[in-house]
Amino acid sequence: MSGKPLRRTLIASVLLISIVSPLALQLHAATPVAIAKDESGELNLSATKALFDTHSACFVDARSEYAYHKLHIKGARSLSDSRFDEQFPEFRQKLPIETLIVVYCSEPSCAKARHVAKKLRKNGYKNVRVYSGGLVEWAHAGFPMEG
Repeated sequence: MSGKPLRRTLIASVLLISIVSPLALQLHAATPVAIAKDESGELNLSATKALFDTHSACFVDARSEYAYHKLHIKGARSLSDSRFDEQFPEFRQKLPIETLIVVYCSEPSCAKARHVAKKLRKNGYKNVRVYSGGLVEWAHAGFPMEG
C-alpha cells in the first residue's frame, strides 16, 4: 500500500480518532463524578439514567402508593415511606440482598427517598443509592415513565 490509498487510510484514521477521542474523554471524565456521587449514596440524573438504560438497578418509588400508581419511573417498584413495614416483607422476598437499589421520591427537597434508603440499609441492603432529583427532574428530562 502506497501513495493515495495509504494517505486516504491515514486521513480516515485521523478523522476517526478526532471524533472518538472527545467522546472517550467525556465518558472518562464523567466516571469520577458518578463515583463521587455514588460514594455519598446520592446519584445525579446522568448516573441514574445510565443505571436505568443498562438495567443495572432496581428503581424504588418512596412516594405514596397513590402517587406511584398515578405516575412513576418506568419499571419502578413501590415501597412507600409511610407503609414501609407492611410492604417490605414482600419486597424482601422478591429482591436479593445484593441488588443495587435506586430510591427516589418527587423532588430534591423530598426526604422520603432518604428515609426509605436508610430503612433498606437497616434491613440488610447495602447497595442502596438515592436519586435526589426525583420524579420531577426525571420527567423534565423526558425519560421513560408509566402509570
